[in-house]
Amino acid sequence: MKRPKVWICAGLVLCCVAIYGQTLTHDFINYDDGLYVTDNPHVLAGLSWPNVVWAFTTERAMYVHPLTWMSHMLDCDLYGLRPWGHHLTNLIFHALGSVLLFLVLARMTGSLWPSALAAALFAVHPLHVESVAWIAERKDVLSMVFWAAGLGAYTWYRQSPSVRRYLAVALMFLLGYMSKPMVVTFPCVLLLLDYWPLGRVDRTAPIVDMARRMTRLAVEKLPLIILTAAMCAITVIMQMRGKNLGFGNVVPLTGRCANAVVVYVLYLVKTLWPFGLALYYPHPITRPAWQVAGAAVVLVVISFVCLREMRRRPWLLVGWLWYIGTLVPVIELVQAGAFSHADRYTYIPHIGIFIMVAWSLEEFRQSRRIPATVLTGAALLAVACYTLVAVLQTSYWKNSETLIRHALTVTVDNPVARNNLGATLTNQGKWDDAREQYERALKLEPRYVRSIDNLGALLYEEGNCVEAIDKYREAIVVNPEYLSAHVNLGIALGKMEKYDEAEAQFAEALRIDPESVRALYSLGQYWVARGSTDKALDAYDRILKTNPADKQVRMALGEMLADQGKLEQAAAYYRQALDTDPYDAHLWYNLGTVLMGMKRIDEAEAHFRQALRWKPEFPQAQNNLADILAKTRRTDEAILHYRKAIKADPRFADPHNNLASLFATMGDSSEALAEYQKALDIKPEYINARLNISNLLIQLGQREKALPHLRKVLEIDPANKPAHEMTSEIESSRTPPPPTANP
Repeated sequence: MKRPKVWICAGLVLCCVAIYGQTLTHDFINYDDGLYVTDNPHVLAGLSWPNVVWAFTTERAMYVHPLTWMSHMLDCDLYGLRPWGHHLTNLIFHALGSVLLFLVLARMTGSLWPSALAAALFAVHPLHVESVAWIAERKDVLSMVFWAAGLGAYTWYRQSPSVRRYLAVALMFLLGYMSKPMVVTFPCVLLLLDYWPLGRVDRTAPIVDMARRMTRLAVEKLPLIILTAAMCAITVIMQMRGKNLGFGNVVPLTGRCANAVVVYVLYLVKTLWPFGLALYYPHPITRPAWQVAGAAVVLVVISFVCLREMRRRPWLLVGWLWYIGTLVPVIELVQAGAFSHADRYTYIPHIGIFIMVAWSLEEFRQSRRIPATVLTGAALLAVACYTLVAVLQTSYWKNSETLIRHALTVTVDNPVARNNLGATLTNQGKWDDAREQYERALKLEPRYVRSIDNLGALLYEEGNCVEAIDKYREAIVVNPEYLSAHVNLGIALGKMEKYDEAEAQFAEALRIDPESVRALYSLGQYWVARGSTDKALDAYDRILKTNPADKQVRMALGEMLADQGKLEQAAAYYRQALDTDPYDAHLWYNLGTVLMGMKRIDEAEAHFRQALRWKPEFPQAQNNLADILAKTRRTDEAILHYRKAIKADPRFADPHNNLASLFATMGDSSEALAEYQKALDIKPEYINARLNISNLLIQLGQREKALPHLRKVLEIDPANKPAHEMTSEIESSRTPPPPTANP
């Protein structure tokens, strides 16, 4: 028996790898990954005693799940911000949960192949992609490991009851809760398992006797039930404090009940035929009466069949109640958030459905009414088909844009997807497309604060500070506690030199979240712009107290000190930042630039080459490396890297100017003039290029052609000394000599 179990476990792992191995090339996404990892200073700082304390006390994300926080911290210690490592951890936990589920079911039931089928369906079902491919859903895969371990511990306890074994069950339950509060239904599932397969209830006895027995078994679980009540209370309180239940006022209780009835059946339909899967499903507010009535009939019929078969086929009732019961915390009767349902919510409830299917097929196999080979083939075909669909669904999670565009193709009137696509397009510099998405989101939901704020940020990037400020103020009216709008408004007001108002907005942001990295970082940047180094350092220090290795802050400190000419100190901060992320090309470039300023040319060259190793299409690094090569008379290689810089960014004027200067020193004046002109076509106000082309034209005896360039320089910078000198030289050469007196 051991050998088949080993092969089944190996097969489950291979199925998980086949589906989710591709996630190792996937990125973070812009929906909750920032909340849990990329914008979370405590998580980014890694595991430490202060951060463990934070994990147990924070109300961030409005859930108590310290083990989830700590798992993310450990990932940051191991992998930094390289997404593949975080995805790998999710894959490992999902595979482990699948294997444990198989082993526990096999141990409880003594049935190998039905257990294998149920675990295989759990491992490959496309509805579970969201739980595994989404880094922010670590809580699902982690809680499943403890859920399955808890079921195993309960089986162990039933073999020989003792306080020690009971405490092991309670510990697994508690660890599961500290991973995701949804596991609060665990004691109820144990009660179902008492009925079947553990056989602690005589199914041939009268209903009254069975009810008495079940009552005694429920009393046995009273400590776990009390723990459940406390967990539910804590979760609801945190949701209320985080104001995440406000949407429930929009959807009345009758609407929530109607949605719950429909969603129960919708999950069943998607279990059989996983179609139209998306990250976010907008709430319809009301459901058509025919949908609610039809769904209610389906639920009643299935429940009736399961009750009728409860003695002969107990797995039907156990599986059905498992499904119905474990979904209760997330069926949105208490409306948390503004969505109607979520694929991830089926992760543990699905096990009940898979138990119903697997043991029903086993009964057919044993009855020989259908040939065993046919049933086996059907089961394998189902697993294979679900695997293929899951592979496709996982591919949509490659990055934010692919995920959101897919969501928009399978859902309608989805303001969240529109907003997130707008944010993605903004980061890509596609501002017109981003504006369209924000406006469409606001057309669907006029009070959607994220889109209002994001539209303001887009206006600010376009240089329209006045309209941006209006948008930020509008966002604050909608939600006075929306931190991002306060930060953005502070930044915009600072740009408009309304300093008192700006500082008030930063103060309000820090009142809302005293540890907000973005608020503190933006405040530091604000004080840098105002020339107040001490206040900037104070803001940055507040970040470093939470996360001593914060890369962004160390980069900012390096830039600030470099601007002040304190190159040694700047280099020290850049090196510290590199210790946290040695794969950041910009850090290598910044440190190389500082080393260049310190005349440490060889070290600077090595750093620019390292930057290009991690980011070959890095025009500034290509340009600076070419500058060093030109100065050290490696002309051919310098020209090559200037050309690469131009190819990487055709709108980057510096490499054209520098390449022109190199051609000028080589005596190739025609190439030099052509490159200077290209630089000026890109950047007409480029003073250095105009001075260089003027100097070359003077050397070539084309003084008159130099004058328009020099006049443009003086128009831009009236005090420019080289321009004045060259202009004077040209004009003096045009003055005729004084007449000679006749003797």
